[in-house]
Amino acid sequence: MPVQTPFSEARVSDAIRLTDIVRLPILRAAQVVGGAAGLDRVVRSVNVMEVPDILEWVKPDELLLTTAYPLRDDPAALAALIPQLAERGLAGIALKPTRYLSATPAAMIEAADRLNFALIELPADASFNEIINAALSEILAAQTVQLKRSAAVHDRFTSIVLSGGGLRQIAEALSELISRPVGIVDGTGALQWRTTPEVELDGNVMVQPIQVGAERYGAVLVTGGASGLGSEQLEAVEHAATIAALRQVQARAVAEADRRFQTVCLEELVTGHVIDRSVLMERAAAFAWDLTTPRAVLLAEVEAVGGRPFSALAGTPEETELRHGLAETARASLGPNAIAWERSREIGALVATAGSGGAGLREAGTAFLAEAVRRMPRGVVSVGIGRPAPDPLQIHLSFGEARRALAIGQWSRGPGHLVMFSELGVDRLLADVSEAEVEAYCGSVLGPLEFHDLATGTALVQTLDTFLATRNGALAARQLFIHYNTLKNRLAKIEEVIGPFVDDPERCLSLSLALRLRRLPTP
Repeated sequence: MPVQTPFSEARVSDAIRLTDIVRLPILRAAQVVGGAAGLDRVVRSVNVMEVPDILEWVKPDELLLTTAYPLRDDPAALAALIPQLAERGLAGIALKPTRYLSATPAAMIEAADRLNFALIELPADASFNEIINAALSEILAAQTVQLKRSAAVHDRFTSIVLSGGGLRQIAEALSELISRPVGIVDGTGALQWRTTPEVELDGNVMVQPIQVGAERYGAVLVTGGASGLGSEQLEAVEHAATIAALRQVQARAVAEADRRFQTVCLEELVTGHVIDRSVLMERAAAFAWDLTTPRAVLLAEVEAVGGRPFSALAGTPEETELRHGLAETARASLGPNAIAWERSREIGALVATAGSGGAGLREAGTAFLAEAVRRMPRGVVSVGIGRPAPDPLQIHLSFGEARRALAIGQWSRGPGHLVMFSELGVDRLLADVSEAEVEAYCGSVLGPLEFHDLATGTALVQTLDTFLATRNGALAARQLFIHYNTLKNRLAKIEEVIGPFVDDPERCLSLSLALRLRRLPTP
């Protein structure tokens, strides 16, 4: 797995250290009397001990100056001081003992050597103010240089984005700055760019996240890890990751604006508002739509999720996520030539038929449904597909057919259906009949039999439906799990209630239509 090195641990390599402070002219007469191995500690500020409870006021990486006056009469406190300072992460202590102590206590020297905590003995004429001024000047000078270098690196990466550059240019610039092979991966870990083939995703690789807030877009990879990189190089890695994040946010915003405009253009196309062929061709070229082959419209809708109707999720993040997921399903399952977009309650796709006709469309719809089930196992998705439009300016006709196929499928077959307009048959006619006419017709044809079942607890309507569907007494009896003679008796009873029909084709057709209209979607 890649090894990530925190910048706080790596950047100290170029910081001002205690050994740099000791070499200042103002400390020429000072001596390191203990803990010399700790001279490589970083110094970020200087403090003066004037009170016994100094421990409450010290900070990590401080150099503490003292005469030991507050502790001059407390040998135990003097012996404990260095361990306490070391525990709090101070850089070291500079002691001027000649004023209030005859010499630097041996216990302090022993503790300094044991803890590798630098103990510097100052001469009697040492001025704390001069030491503080000299040390802070050195620290500030180093910080100024570091800030200038950091600004220059930041400006270089920013100019890449402002000039339209992308991840490739960012990776190449970083590789040049740190003299290391560099790679960039996306949020899934897939390699987006690498400056040389030597960049590997595993092994000794430094990983700097490309992140905005809690959202991670990927990471910058540096071959060889953080070892051997100075603070300037490490800052360059951080700047590269920051600018890469900015570039990704910018790219996402552009893509989202492009997607929205593309959706508007597709809606105008499928609703018949585009009548100028030149306008259509301009948009097709801009969005890389291939409209040279006939396209059929596929509409898909999530009808339920986990037993809840999709309408119950209206306005929630889950609704948006499901619609996004359905659009991604279309792009993944319908092939690279499919043009998919999101609508208010459903997704649409323009599916290229390439001469395969209905068989190819059914195959595409089946593949889409299978992928939808795989990606959304708790969802129920229905699909309607129109006929291919030979002319792109006629795609609105296929869209209308897909809408009818989707609606008719919901009415006649229930949730989770795949309906092609070209295969609808009589349902295309029945779907146009008004609800009032349906009720009147069904009531006149089936009403007496439905009333009889309700009053007696029989299932003669089901028997009639099965018999008319098979037109075979023996087969109908087997499907109903009853004896053939029982079926004959039921048919006789049905004719007693609604009149003869077995040998009357017209009557059978009327009854079949009524039963078809009565068939409601499965909940």
